[in-house]
Amino acid sequence: MTRSGIERREFLKRVGAGSAGLAAFPVLAEPSWAHDDNDDRGRRFYFQAVSGQAATLAGGESILMSGCGSFTPSSVRGGGEFVHFDGTKIPSSNFINTGSWRATRFLSFVEVGTWGVGVSGILEMEIKLLPCDGPVIRGATLKIVCNIGPAGLETEPLQQEGFTLTVPGLAPFSPFTPAVGLTFFSRPCAPKEEN
Repeated sequence: MTRSGIERREFLKRVGAGSAGLAAFPVLAEPSWAHDDNDDRGRRFYFQAVSGQAATLAGGESILMSGCGSFTPSSVRGGGEFVHFDGTKIPSSNFINTGSWRATRFLSFVEVGTWGVGVSGILEMEIKLLPCDGPVIRGATLKIVCNIGPAGLETEPLQQEGFTLTVPGLAPFSPFTPAVGLTFFSRPCAPKEEN
């Protein structure tokens, strides 16, 4: 199979974002900085996806990111991990950079609508990247898009589900079409007490 012929399922398996990784999504919510149960205005975000500088994975550099956190109309808390790699060299044990990231500043949130506890919309924040080997990278922006297809809740004009990462000095990493990964925004609910 040629590099450009890698199917989505095979790619997800190779980069560790396969069904087992995506099934473990709720585990991402465990860190204490990820959410604040005392804020009933808050929304939560979860994502695990791959974006690239080229239109296809095999076309250039890509980044696999995961993350979770919470946000209000004026603040954001959260973070996750990343692996920056050369998509033209898959499979490969080599990578360009790897580490974690943390949200530093809320920029905006545009809500499309809600469906149960699910929320469709676009979240933008400023983040810092914390490479395992290298200096902290400040001033990056992360845009996460969540469409909820079963509810007909999609961004207008339609934006691809996933994330766009803009790092100073690099071309932006944008979602592939079709998307590779998952995003989900949620809102708190007040469960009824048992009698």
